[in-house]
Amino acid sequence: MTDHEGARAEEAEPITFPSGGGKSFIMGSDDVLLSVLGLGDLADLTVTNDADYSYDLPANKDAFRKTWNPKYTLRSHFDGVRALAFHPVEPVLVTASEDHTLKLWNLQKTVPAKKQLLVPMESSVLVVVLTQLYSGGTCRVPVWIPMTHTPNVLAGTLVAHTDAVWGLAYSGIKNQLLSCSADGTVRLWSPQEKLPCICTYNGDREHGIPTSVDFIGCDPAHMVTSFNTGSTVIYDLETSQSLVMLSSQMDSGKMIHSMVAHLDAVTSLAVDPNGIYLMSGSHDCSIRLWNLDSKTCVQEITAHRKKLDESIYDVAFHPSKAYIASAGADALAKVFV
Repeated sequence: MTDHEGARAEEAEPITFPSGGGKSFIMGSDDVLLSVLGLGDLADLTVTNDADYSYDLPANKDAFRKTWNPKYTLRSHFDGVRALAFHPVEPVLVTASEDHTLKLWNLQKTVPAKKQLLVPMESSVLVVVLTQLYSGGTCRVPVWIPMTHTPNVLAGTLVAHTDAVWGLAYSGIKNQLLSCSADGTVRLWSPQEKLPCICTYNGDREHGIPTSVDFIGCDPAHMVTSFNTGSTVIYDLETSQSLVMLSSQMDSGKMIHSMVAHLDAVTSLAVDPNGIYLMSGSHDCSIRLWNLDSKTCVQEITAHRKKLDESIYDVAFHPSKAYIASAGADALAKVFV
C-alpha cells in the first residue's frame, strides 16, 4: 500500500466488551448464531448498504471480479501482529500479537472508543481461532469467552503440549479443536469434556515437527497437517492413521501446478469461501490474489512495511462478508473491502 493509500484508510479502535451472559461463539446458521452469541451491542450492527458487502457468487464465475481497496488500519498493538481471525457472521476481527495481547475490533464503529485489551497473555500470541476464542503461543491453549464485562474471560486452559503451539483449527460441526506444537505432536480436543484431549498424532515424530493443521472442510473426519520436513499428511481422526502424504493434489498426492508467487518467503495462505480465489501473504510486503482456475495473479497489494526482514504474518477472508485482512510485523492489522 502506498503512503497515499494508507492516509485514506480509516482507522478502527478496539471495542469494549458488551455483556454477553457468558455465551461463547458457536458455528452454525446466522439465526442460531445471533440468538446464542450474546453479542450485546454487536447484535445491533447493521450494514449501511448490503450490496456493497454481499459476497454472493454470480452464476458466471468470470463475472465475479472484485478489486480490494484499503479500508481500515488497526493501530493499537506494540509489536508484530502474528495472527488474526474474523467472526463467522459479524464484522468483527480478533488480532493476536507478540506484545502478549489479544484484541477484538468492531469494524463498523470506527470512531474513537475506549480501548480495552482482551486479557494480557504470559507470552507472545502466535495463533488464534474465533469460535470460542482459542489462542496459542506457549505450550498451553487458553480458551476465552470474550463478550463479557468481567475481567475473568478465561474459560479454561487446554494443557498437554510441552512446547510452543504453532497452529489451531476448530470444527463447528464436530465441536472439536486441533492443535499442533513444536513438541512434535498434533492433538485433537473436545474442549467441553472433562478429559478434553481425545487423541495425539505423530507422537514418535515420524513426519517431523508439525507447522500447521486444519480440518478438511468437505470431510471433518479427516485433518491435514504440514511438517517442517516438507511433508503434508492427511490423517483419519478416528483411526489415527495417516492416509496419504501429499505434494499437492488431494487424491493422488501429485503436484499439479507450481509457480513463483513472491519475491520472499510465503508466510500465509487463505482460500475465499467460494473456493475461487487464493490469497497469499509474504515477507516481500505484498498480498496477492490468485484465480485458482486460471492460476493467475489478479491483484497485488503492498500492505505492510518490513521489520527485521519480516513483513506479513497472516491473511484471512471473512467467511460471510466482503472483507479481507492482513497482519504484519509492523504492529498493524489492515482490512480491505
